[in-house]
Amino acid sequence: MSAGITHRLVGYDPDTGWVAVEYPIPQRQLDFARRVAGVGEDDPQAVLCYQLDPHAARGIARAIGVQTDPDTLTFFFEGFATT
Repeated sequence: MSAGITHRLVGYDPDTGWVAVEYPIPQRQLDFARRVAGVGEDDPQAVLCYQLDPHAARGIARAIGVQTDPDTLTFFFEGFATT
């Protein structure tokens, strides 16, 4: 069994720190999302969490076909381990 990485656009409630929304990022949009999030060459699998400004959050959301409200939530591009 090998572990892989899945990526998501995650919005947190800034008052509670709880996850409010979570959207999977399809493989076909991953390179775009990595660029917008500013993932560097030192994180080749994009396993870290990258805080997004409202413009970046909107761009990724638009690319994956969802609507977001980055003016009320704090968004991150995040990698998650899968099995």
